[in-house]
Amino acid sequence: MLQLIGTTRLDFLRPRKLCYLFSLVLVLGGVGYFFRLGDEAYGIDFTGGQLQHYRFQQPVAVETVRTALGEIDLTGASIQQFGNAEEVLIRTSRDTVKPVEEKLKQTFPQDPPQMVRVERVGPSVGTDLRRRAIQAIFWALVSISLYVGFRFRSWSFGIAGIVALLHDVLITVGALALTHRPMSLTLVAALLTIAGYSINDTIVIYDRIRELRRTAKKMTFQELINLALNQTLSRTLLTSGLTLLTVLALFFFGGDILNDFAFALLVGFVSGVYSTVTIATPLLLVWQKRK
Repeated sequence: MLQLIGTTRLDFLRPRKLCYLFSLVLVLGGVGYFFRLGDEAYGIDFTGGQLQHYRFQQPVAVETVRTALGEIDLTGASIQQFGNAEEVLIRTSRDTVKPVEEKLKQTFPQDPPQMVRVERVGPSVGTDLRRRAIQAIFWALVSISLYVGFRFRSWSFGIAGIVALLHDVLITVGALALTHRPMSLTLVAALLTIAGYSINDTIVIYDRIRELRRTAKKMTFQELINLALNQTLSRTLLTSGLTLLTVLALFFFGGDILNDFAFALLVGFVSGVYSTVTIATPLLLVWQKRK
């Protein structure tokens, strides 16, 4: 078989302390900025707001709608096409039905839009959704940790895995805050996707470590970890590279609806590869030394 990446002998564990520090700075900086934004860090799903659904007779460019509505005060509004080119969804943080409807009729006099529906999310509902989203992420991480600990019969694997997953989720949350992409239910789905993808990569390396512990008994645990990382390096790079190509296609060509989702996946998948090699696996060595 063709080998794109040959045998490597890289020492992945040598810069682990520097990687710990680098990750800590990124996580604290990103999460700190997220909390500093306050309610601005959350979308309508979590803070409450209004959704307006309009239908035109002819296809309409969403950029034209954005330009028209940009002339009225719609701070933080989300405007996107829905279903087909004739329908538009507008999300705002307050009641803006009247000014939006008037502006659209003024902008499109030959094809005035028909209002399909108006939905409102109250602040209490948004707060409840925020609580449930946090619970969903928390229990997903706990469940993954329990599975990994049971699967490898060692809680050190489970704890190291959940630290890496938490790292990836927080890095992504920080990146979303720094790029001013409000947290929504769609992005919560992206965070859960990142957690599942990241642990898949980690389990492959953990499984190789378990195999080597049975066959390479004369090696130290540090040498064994480095060997496992080198042996799975090609798989990690090829699998992650192909996945990133798909997500890049979504990011550049998926339109506004998928842009935030694809951006979160890009950050999370890159962070997942990094944390698997520099966080999840080296933490096993720290645990072993403590034992």
